[in-house]
Amino acid sequence: MMTSGSRPTRRLVLAGLAGVGLMPGAALAGGRLRLSGRAFGTDWHVVTPGLADPRATARRIAAALAQVDRAMSPFRPDSEITRFNTLMPAMQVSPDFARVAGAALAIAQASGGAFDPTVGPAVHRYGFGPITGPEHADWRRIACEGDRLTREGAVTLDLCGIAKGYAADRIAGLLRAETGDFLIEIGGEIRAEGLAADGGWPIGIADPLAGGVHDRIRLRRGAVATSGDAVNRIDMGGRRYSHTIDPATRAPVRGDIASVSVIAETAMRADALATALWVMGEERGLDFAQAQGVGVLYLIRSAGGLRAASNAAFATHLA
Repeated sequence: MMTSGSRPTRRLVLAGLAGVGLMPGAALAGGRLRLSGRAFGTDWHVVTPGLADPRATARRIAAALAQVDRAMSPFRPDSEITRFNTLMPAMQVSPDFARVAGAALAIAQASGGAFDPTVGPAVHRYGFGPITGPEHADWRRIACEGDRLTREGAVTLDLCGIAKGYAADRIAGLLRAETGDFLIEIGGEIRAEGLAADGGWPIGIADPLAGGVHDRIRLRRGAVATSGDAVNRIDMGGRRYSHTIDPATRAPVRGDIASVSVIAETAMRADALATALWVMGEERGLDFAQAQGVGVLYLIRSAGGLRAASNAAFATHLA
């Protein structure tokens, strides 16, 4: 969820922004270093026991995030994705762009289109994004081979559901050259490594109805992302419409799911799969997560408040 300026859009403000977070106190004890800044219209944070030159590291992180923004932000008229969508049906793209576009198309294939990187125009119709064009497009008409991206006919590409997770992974790659112990958070996407002696980094999964923490997990190495409608939604005519578009209907996902949290090996994959699993719904989503080897927690509205449904891969991370 990206913007070219500092003003957040309704699509930017993920429910996941409050959906996952560093548990206060525990992970900041012991004089650990904290770096922070702004990117994609939201905040980023890094927590680590220490770095040789924190200012230099912060500059490298900011430069890497700016590079991702220049490649994949649909809010920028000069970005690679805007040029592809509006001007060039075939173009050579940067390594960042090629990696993320390839992953988006692979996850679309694996999920049967539940994650669909062509939903941008439908997202725009509901006020959550800037991409315009035909709404009923087919992601199979986009191909990424090496560093060459092509499209057939009038179809657009939207990487907002995966790019921020990739940005967290890029920061992880930078930090790994200096330390094996860090936690990264960008607008609700979390990537963690280290703290093995303490069982991993303590992370809270928010209660989207009552506030506070619903579940506590620990991550030694991996990522967690949450999609939900507690923050980013439209309420019209007594109905709640989420920011996530169901590719089958090109309309917001409806139902009783309040949030979906996914634990995966990378933030890019967790980011995209959180969307796919929300679109799939509880029953199909639990089966798919099991087949994919990722942890998932559904928090579902019920008459008594929230009902939780998770799989064994998620349970192994519970604190």
